[in-house]
Amino acid sequence: MTKLSLLSMILLSGVGAMVQEAAGATAGVPQTVEARLAQVLDAMVKTNDEDFYEAARVVLEGTGDETALLPMMQAAAKQGNAAAITWVCMYNIPFVSNDKAAFKRLLDKLKVAAEAKYVPAMVLLSQMSLAEQENEAKAWLMEACKSGNRKARALYLLQSGRLEPSKLNAPEVVSELKKGNYYLEELVAGAQTSEAEAMRWMLLAEEHGSNTAPYLLSQTEKNPAKAARHLQLAVERHNVMAMYLYGVLLQRADSLDVSQQLGLKPNAQEAYKNLAIAAMLSSPEAASAIAMAYANGELKDAPPERIYRLFEYAHKCGLAEGSAGVGYCMVLGVGCKRDEEQGMSMLKAARDRGALWVNQALASIYFNGAGSIKPDMRKALDALSDDAASGSVYAYAIMAGIAALGNESAKPDTSAAEVYMSFAKAINPRVDAQTNIRVAEHADKTYKAIVTSKSWCFFPKLVKSSR
Repeated sequence: MTKLSLLSMILLSGVGAMVQEAAGATAGVPQTVEARLAQVLDAMVKTNDEDFYEAARVVLEGTGDETALLPMMQAAAKQGNAAAITWVCMYNIPFVSNDKAAFKRLLDKLKVAAEAKYVPAMVLLSQMSLAEQENEAKAWLMEACKSGNRKARALYLLQSGRLEPSKLNAPEVVSELKKGNYYLEELVAGAQTSEAEAMRWMLLAEEHGSNTAPYLLSQTEKNPAKAARHLQLAVERHNVMAMYLYGVLLQRADSLDVSQQLGLKPNAQEAYKNLAIAAMLSSPEAASAIAMAYANGELKDAPPERIYRLFEYAHKCGLAEGSAGVGYCMVLGVGCKRDEEQGMSMLKAARDRGALWVNQALASIYFNGAGSIKPDMRKALDALSDDAASGSVYAYAIMAGIAALGNESAKPDTSAAEVYMSFAKAINPRVDAQTNIRVAEHADKTYKAIVTSKSWCFFPKLVKSSR
């Protein structure tokens, strides 16, 4: 079960956003969207709500742009909305953690929201300033506790040492648990040494309204039907990690075994909504998934600058796929200034960190050429060979297709294409017969598509934008 330290961090999560720098001013955004967002944020301040799902939904439906939330929230923060100030501060935390002066400026901004009596800002401020301003941090936490905030009360009990196993019968802990404080139940679950007891407390937290507990339960539940119910409940309660996972499972429901085990059917519209809002609310994985879907032509067209910004956010959050996306954009010169040397370096470093699709990106660069990088069939085939070695079941079909086409550096080679196709359709004894048939059919389709179109590239929408 999840450790106590992770659960205490999850308690503070729930706000976040997209790219590190503003994606541009709000010029061009319909005034009605800004007005609707202002209404949502004002309501959040009045009710001390910290769920920014509705804010993200309003912006997404109003603009169709997953990167539009940040500049609009920055504008609302400048106008003094306490919820927007808190959101922007929370978003910036990862980028100022190693800069004391910037961190201090962030605390000062957050204090404005706390002084405006926005309780989520008080809770966040109390945790951010705990290390260096302990007395002030405690004061803000107590102020939040006085308002009746359940998260604040749970954190107070945690920080005061009352959640040690021997102290769980303390009157103040028992009293708070009787109120169904699911934040506290999550922390108590994390403090258990018994898996069964941890599960019991997590189920209680789920019953009492937690959005974290059902997500964690979905990851540990062995019964597919029950796991699906937990996951869907977490999505309904706007858990960001659950929305990302659910979006991927719906997006790939026709090919992912786990989707089929959970009884999920393909639903492109619902998949996109969950991935987009998860990306807007702090998931770098979702941001990368959306960018890849745009780049691969699986979604409506998006400006290359937006695709780059999505990849850039994931990169700055440390995601290998995000770094790979930034590198590929740099090599192609789409959405950003072309820098082939830096781009290639980022692609190879991302591959070493686990972004396996980089091999196909490199193969595309070498097969088609990019900027000053000339076509080189041998390097393209080597990259795809690495892709096959890493487990890609379609690499050989692509090798067959480009070998049959040839390029500026090599003549068409049908003999090599036949050999590669035999590898592509070879029986894999580690999977069932139906899977082998499906792989062989897809290999045929991939090969025929390349030969018929007389072209192949990775992330075609990005490549098209570079021409």
